[in-house]
Amino acid sequence: MEVSMSDKLERFSIGYMLDTNFGPYNRPEPGPDIIKGCIDQLIEEGILAEQSGFEGIFVPERHMRTETMFPNPLLLLAALATKTRRVRLATYALIPTYGWNPMHLAESTALIDQISGGRLTLVVAMGVLEDSWRMFGVNGAHRLSMFTEAVEVIKKAWTAREPFSFEGKRFQFDNVMLTTKPYQQDPHPALWGGGQVEAAIKRAGTYASGWCGDPFPLHMDTWNRQTDLFREEARGHGVEHPKIILMRDGFVADTREEAEAIYGEAFVAEMLYYFDLGILSHHDPTIRSRDDVTIDKLRQSLVIGSPDDCIAALERYRDEYRVDYVVMRFRIPLGPSAEATKRCIRMFGETVLPHFHG
Repeated sequence: MEVSMSDKLERFSIGYMLDTNFGPYNRPEPGPDIIKGCIDQLIEEGILAEQSGFEGIFVPERHMRTETMFPNPLLLLAALATKTRRVRLATYALIPTYGWNPMHLAESTALIDQISGGRLTLVVAMGVLEDSWRMFGVNGAHRLSMFTEAVEVIKKAWTAREPFSFEGKRFQFDNVMLTTKPYQQDPHPALWGGGQVEAAIKRAGTYASGWCGDPFPLHMDTWNRQTDLFREEARGHGVEHPKIILMRDGFVADTREEAEAIYGEAFVAEMLYYFDLGILSHHDPTIRSRDDVTIDKLRQSLVIGSPDDCIAALERYRDEYRVDYVVMRFRIPLGPSAEATKRCIRMFGETVLPHFHG
């Protein structure tokens, strides 16, 4: 596997997640003014994240949730590409099985890379939500073959110098060529993989140079097993320095008490949402019931508190968990407010990022 030059970063990096959900959960369908206001806020947060020194902006893909104000990550990244100059732009994650044609995906991502002058990172995952497959008329039972074929086609389309054909179970292409290639030609934009079960992690090692962890509680033994599995598989496929990327929730304020008062309750609600989907057990087997989902139990999973608290937490992920890149999220469906979020972005940039980036 050839590795993009954009992946050959040696230092510890910190990016910012633009959460496209605005609560409450399962809210009534929002009106156009609410949607427009949320979109404006997302753009403002992205611009501010670049100004504050974050190295990347990350955007998820979500569908069939009334709290999701921007379901398509590529359109948001295209908008941000015209508003930013330095920061890398990434999905986290795009789900090719949610009705995407892989040639269309290859073309759209190549154009975003061109608009941004070579700042795209594509993070992909297979997906787990039946509602999203149903929305696009897709049979989720075919997700594995859809996903693996889509990844193969995207990489081929990005790099092929002459027309190619592809004959798969789910996709067939005859004598096609992407005439607008990505800006990054070394050999293509960075491609990272998601997925939290062992089969998905091992699969990521066959096509990706980085593996992305979710913002859920971590159990050290589980984490080491997951990251060792990815590193071993990726090295076996030619990646000299596999990257480990981890998303974390958090908030910075003058004191831990203030930060937890702002973010703690909303984070517990977010983790309960995912506990009910049966996802948390992939990460921390000690969380067995809803009663275990408390701020006291979850505190170690957060980058939260004073600047010194946040620095210490990030150092722990870098040194003990061997993470190369942390993606921070400061806002989730139930809060905090737009102004509180922007204050946090600025304060993190002023007091935390300089410790790592000089």
